Amino acid sequence: MKRIIIATFSFCLTIGLFVVAGNQFSHHNTARAQADQAQSENHAPPQRPRCSNRTASGTYGYRMNGTIIGLGPFLVNGYFVHNPDGTTRIHAYGTINGQIDLVEATGTFTTNDDCTGTGKFLTPALGFITYYFVVTDGGNQLDILNTNPGIALQGVGRRIALAGRRPNCDSRMIAGHYSYRLEGNIPGVPNLASVGYFTHTPYDRVNGKMSAFDTNSFNGQILPRSSQGTFKINSDCTGTGNYGDSLGNTINYVFMVVDGGNQIYLQGADPGTNVHGLATRSQ
Repeated sequence: MKRIIIATFSFCLTIGLFVVAGNQFSHHNTARAQADQAQSENHAPPQRPRCSNRTASGTYGYRMNGTIIGLGPFLVNGYFVHNPDGTTRIHAYGTINGQIDLVEATGTFTTNDDCTGTGKFLTPALGFITYYFVVTDGGNQLDILNTNPGIALQGVGRRIALAGRRPNCDSRMIAGHYSYRLEGNIPGVPNLASVGYFTHTPYDRVNGKMSAFDTNSFNGQILPRSSQGTFKINSDCTGTGNYGDSLGNTINYVFMVVDGGNQIYLQGADPGTNVHGLATRSQ
């Protein structure tokens, strides 16, 4: 009788061990399968972006810098409007080898499904201007390349108003403290670089005071300076400024406000000047 009980107990114990081992094996396989699936999902190729003309539509503040081969520096500062129907309008200051002019033109553009695009517009001085762009940040930014032969020019546009809406800027938007950097050339100084800060103090919704301090490299000679001047901003987020500095110079410039006033695109406006830069709000 004792042998029968012992044999029965051994048999039940053996069966129990097989069941436990089977459950552990099944749990291990399930966990492994889940881990393999998660790893497969993590290594899955990212989805390709999809764009249309509507994605790249709105009003964009933009700046570009480069060269017209054989002629000299080429700078652009202003805005363009992309409409969902593929039409476009340009309002920008173009500086070609120190000569600045206001360019206003109309044209067309096409945005591809892969978020690249092309456009063109007609200007009095250069004829048709053609460009290539890539849509980023959900359409809030366009990285731009001029595609005319003999021109090496690139830049960026930031959306400042959605399609069908107008920009709405005033001096309060750019009140406060900004750091900035500049580069380019001026008459007698072929290599200029500058880093500093300025403060905007509004007088009213359009006009204001600018005070600044920066450190400059004029052909490698380091000189600090302070400046005092005024600025004027338009409702379309373009603006102009004028200041005198402690070195005895009087400087005129144009600017474009983007990102709700957090950044300002800067460009010199005096004859013979090819200077451009970026100001970023620090307070």
